[in-house]
Amino acid sequence: MLLAQKYAPEKLEEVLGNLTAKKQLKRWMLTWMRGTRQRPLLITGPPGIGKTVMVYALRNELDLDLLEMSASDFRDKARIERILGGTMSANSLTGKTKLIFIDDVDAMGREDRGGVSAITKLLKDSPFPVVLTAGDSWNRKIISLRSYCTVVPLKRPIAPSIAKLLTHISAKESMHVSEETIHLISENAHGDIRAAINDLQCDAIGERDREKDIFTLLKNLFRAQTYEDARKVSFGSVDHGMLKLWINENIPIVFPPGDVPLAYERISRADIFDGRIIRRQAWGFLRYSNDLMTAGVSLSRSDMRPKFVRFQFPSFLKQMKATSSSRATMKSLLTKIGRKMHTSPRHSESYLPVFAGLYAENPEYFESNYGIDEKEAELLKKFAPKVRKSKSKKKPPKEPKKEAPKKEEKPLEKEPEPENEQEEESKNKTLQKPTKAEHVGPKLHEFF
Repeated sequence: MLLAQKYAPEKLEEVLGNLTAKKQLKRWMLTWMRGTRQRPLLITGPPGIGKTVMVYALRNELDLDLLEMSASDFRDKARIERILGGTMSANSLTGKTKLIFIDDVDAMGREDRGGVSAITKLLKDSPFPVVLTAGDSWNRKIISLRSYCTVVPLKRPIAPSIAKLLTHISAKESMHVSEETIHLISENAHGDIRAAINDLQCDAIGERDREKDIFTLLKNLFRAQTYEDARKVSFGSVDHGMLKLWINENIPIVFPPGDVPLAYERISRADIFDGRIIRRQAWGFLRYSNDLMTAGVSLSRSDMRPKFVRFQFPSFLKQMKATSSSRATMKSLLTKIGRKMHTSPRHSESYLPVFAGLYAENPEYFESNYGIDEKEAELLKKFAPKVRKSKSKKKPPKEPKKEAPKKEEKPLEKEPEPENEQEEESKNKTLQKPTKAEHVGPKLHEFF
């Protein structure tokens, strides 16, 4: 039997370290048991720190009915419905308080279709307390779950605390292990309690490549003094694109204003190389991109003295999350239009104003033949051509004019007839108006 299982804590107070997190977990569960609904908990921390052990200890201490699931149980819709079919409505058969536990929620891969949406539905509708565990709460796969949970981060225990636990276990098992060996095991464990106990049982000192979270990587990057130290950050477990977003967001927070332009110039050069990688599939450019966005940015700082800063989550990912619903609606609408127009969704975007005008004339035809739902219809209406309204104002009705009193008409006096022909000709010449000269040449419209 493994010693890590044999000496697993039975109560929360026996779990090593994280006193504040243990109190928060117990208080949260007791509040649920009193009938007050609480937000689900998301316990995060590196492997072997005691996330799962803490939930088991809570179950034993408060005598709970634990329903445990893993990320692999959320692979497809049929499996989800089979597992959660009676969970949402049925109470515990033993009469105990039910606790739903989803372990390693960030272990879902691309093949786990519908997993995040199924867990989100469970978090919204579950009448029972739900606890989730994850190695990194900032993982892109589960970032949408954070808004529905209260995050409880766990910290790595210090080496002396691990050494004290190992000494206790070795004494119980009558193992003859020197203090120096215990000290080396606890130091090399880097806070992984499970790994330290396994090394003690094997009587070996293990050297492990520990995965570091994004905050540790950023701290190492911005505090690096040499090219080699800064370049090591690119070899971590964080995705290349995600790391670039984090660095881009935190440059103005860490760097003084005078050093910000040079840092952004170098990270923009890294982005240019990433674009060439995508267009040409020339992955040899990745080495230049990695060096520019890590060592290039880190060594742009003139003041190399480290200072404490609170790193910020990339605002780009927040905006993408906020617009995810509208982008999904737009994609669905363009797909339906493109299917009728025999073109791709990207090219069907140019037809939106035309379809918006046609939809306004006959909505029922489009709903039945194109399958446009309410959200897509509201989005399509925004592309309708705007009709300019005439600004002519109605003139007030004219008042009828009052008739002026009629004057007595006087008989017209005849002009005296000319006495001779010469007098008549001179009179006609004076009455004739001058005529305009006729235009000779091409007309104006003939020039166009």
